[in-house]
Amino acid sequence: MKLNTKYVSLLLLLIAALITMYSAYGFVTNRQDSDGLSIGVVRLDDLLEFNDSYEDYKIAKFELEQMENQYSLEQTALNQKAQLQEEQLKEVALHDTLTDALNVELQARIGIKENELNQELNAKRQELSETYLAQLKVAQKGYDLEIVNLQLDLYALDGRIYISEEQKAAADAERNQKEARLKELLEKRKPSDVDIEAIQQKIQAELEPLRTKGEQELIAYAESVQAELAKKRDEMLQNQVKEIISKNNLPVAQEWNESWAKRLADKEAEVAALHDAILEDVRMRAAIIAEEKQLELVLIDAGGNIKGLDITDAIKASYRVQ
Repeated sequence: MKLNTKYVSLLLLLIAALITMYSAYGFVTNRQDSDGLSIGVVRLDDLLEFNDSYEDYKIAKFELEQMENQYSLEQTALNQKAQLQEEQLKEVALHDTLTDALNVELQARIGIKENELNQELNAKRQELSETYLAQLKVAQKGYDLEIVNLQLDLYALDGRIYISEEQKAAADAERNQKEARLKELLEKRKPSDVDIEAIQQKIQAELEPLRTKGEQELIAYAESVQAELAKKRDEMLQNQVKEIISKNNLPVAQEWNESWAKRLADKEAEVAALHDAILEDVRMRAAIIAEEKQLELVLIDAGGNIKGLDITDAIKASYRVQ
């Protein structure tokens, strides 16, 4: 009896669909004689290894599993490394040692500059004091010059700019010492024709422009040094950051992911192509044998619960005779 053309078409369509849906074959149940069809069954797992490409398929599948494991391990290691790097960078940003050291340098350099300006001011004060006292027509006592200088020193201390509490405390101690000495000298000095206050006012008036100029110069110098040290701090921090990043040598995340995605996709495509080629070969052989045995339907039997003519051995034989 010839195979009905209608059933041949149905057979080929069903075989193609069922083999493509290989992962879902387990849902097929016993359909023997449900529609009066002559059914053939195939144990697919028993046939795969007969195909010439099966070893290549096994190797490619094993390589894919190895690549997936390697990807997972590398991803875990890189995540841990990235977390460690983040903690190291955070520690650099929050560490105060560098900033504290630069603040000490800032105060030291400003203190040196301040002393230089004060020395210039003191030298000019000494010069003016000696000049005005020498112009007096009355005899001056030995401590008149010291009184003038002490009064001018106290005035200078009142107008000085302090960059730290330590400097202010030192200046307060110096002021107390000079005030005590001035009080002592004034008690010794009796009223005379020497107008110490007038001399002090003249000297103070002449020193005022120099004092103002010095204060402005000190402020400008402090701002300049602060900017210089801030730049130095930023450069040092950047160098520390670069050193940490260089030491960890993490790949660019996007490039790493894209590289792995391509490698895995290529290997998956290779495995799928080999798998599809093997299934297509089985499908073609099953179609030929089904026609020879006048079967109207061939099903994949994954659990031994489908009733029908088992053509698995016949397909195996087809491989042996080629």
